[in-house]
Amino acid sequence: MHFPALLLPLWLLWLIAIVVMDFRVRKVRNWMVLLGLTMGLAALAGDLHSFQVSAWQGLAGMLAAFAALLPFYLLRWMGAGDVKCAAALGLWFGFSPALLLIWVGGSLLAGVHGLLVLAWRRLQASAYASWLQARLPLRIATALDTPATTSPTSTDGQRAIERSIPYAGYMALTAIWIVLGYAQALAT
Repeated sequence: MHFPALLLPLWLLWLIAIVVMDFRVRKVRNWMVLLGLTMGLAALAGDLHSFQVSAWQGLAGMLAAFAALLPFYLLRWMGAGDVKCAAALGLWFGFSPALLLIWVGGSLLAGVHGLLVLAWRRLQASAYASWLQARLPLRIATALDTPATTSPTSTDGQRAIERSIPYAGYMALTAIWIVLGYAQALAT
């Protein structure tokens, strides 16, 4: 079954909202994840799903994404929103090469982001930092800065997660690229 005309814009809007939310506040809200899961479950139940994903493939993709990223959350390397967003993407794309592409693409983009942050922090510690910061256009410096946690431990005494890299946002960017490529393939 083909992608219904209304479902594609809604799905893309959800992905764009995930990107914006994760880049701006470094957090994916639960209601956004629930919205993505609800849209995916409704599409599966109504046989309106895209990407030739059956209900079992969608559920397998959701569980695989959740299980694959859960250890990173338990190690405090990733936020819970990233794991839940990956599960929603797994529901939409199923247990497929597209889901693997989303993980790999998101990881590569997040890796580049991390390297830029590390390079920026190293540059800030150098003697040229003030001179360079005064000459950077459009405040690139503030775009590279990452929000720091207010304290090294959370209220329950565990180490707090520093949300410096928007992994869910990068997974959503990769998913947008896949969805737009799929829509273009359908149009031809």
